[in-house]
Amino acid sequence: MNGGGHGESASVWASGRLGWFVALSLAVLHVIRSPTAGVSRPLTGTSRQKNTDGAFVLMVDLKFKTSDAAKELLKEWTKVADWCRRNEPELYHYEISQSDKDELRYGIVERYRSKDDYFQHKTSAAFTQFRPKMQALQDAGQLEVTGSSYFELGHGFVPSHARKA
Repeated sequence: MNGGGHGESASVWASGRLGWFVALSLAVLHVIRSPTAGVSRPLTGTSRQKNTDGAFVLMVDLKFKTSDAAKELLKEWTKVADWCRRNEPELYHYEISQSDKDELRYGIVERYRSKDDYFQHKTSAAFTQFRPKMQALQDAGQLEVTGSSYFELGHGFVPSHARKA
């Protein structure tokens, strides 16, 4: 029926209802899969505790020449990150991100309890297997790496569910 008959409005109603159902299902899955699922937290932001100073932070910028080089390193980096998650409790944050403006630019943020913990990380079996692969891409001109390191000053916050004791 053309012109807004009952069949057309029922179809619009059904597709709208389906959209809400899909959105609700995704939201519920997000909460269920969240690492803090089932943890009671206030909604006011009081769950965000002030940082203590001294954590060591490394920020690394990666600029690839090709998407194949990026995929190659990302595959290897994921292996190291998985190993670190299981074996380095003093490594608070270890994440790679892709630029929203340049698909060949990535950033890595590493946050350690101390600079000594960072040096320990660099001697791990997983990292010592990974680093030559990254260096090979650099030597081949497929990857440019820059970065900086910092000590946290304790003036900010990290959500309590993201902190390590």
